[in-house]
Amino acid sequence: MTPPDASLDDLLGGRIDIDPETVEKGLVKLVLMVVETLRQVIERQAIRRVEGGSLSEEEIERLGLALLRLEQRMAQLRETFGFAEEDLILRLRLPTEFS
Repeated sequence: MTPPDASLDDLLGGRIDIDPETVEKGLVKLVLMVVETLRQVIERQAIRRVEGGSLSEEEIERLGLALLRLEQRMAQLRETFGFAEEDLILRLRLPTEFS
């Protein structure tokens, strides 16, 4: 158990070494995680709209093409920065039921 009067330095075990390359890769990963999460949300919304019949054939075609291009670009970015698809899964622990 940590004593209540422990300093931040004590808690962190001394000096923090920040490697600029590690920080940059971490930031890229965070941005790609957010973009991937938004892509998935947009894709699910698009599927709902298609299944709901609220889009014309032309709109469905454009939407499918845009989603395909976004998915391809994400694959390129993952490869460029050395991330696997599962590295960019945002794992949120949200309650499934609300009172």
